[in-house]
Amino acid sequence: FGLKGVTKRSAFVIDKQGKIKYAEILDDPGKIPSFDKIKQTLEQCGK
Repeated sequence: FGLKGVTKRSAFVIDKQGKIKYAEILDDPGKIPSFDKIKQTLEQCGK
């Protein structure tokens, strides 16, 4: 089972001013972004 030709997974958090606060780009499409880091960043943006 190969994933050749599949794009990379990515996750971004962008604040209300349009600034990127978190970016994660994974070379292995079989892995998922860190939801803990995303949640932490979202909590920091809410302060």
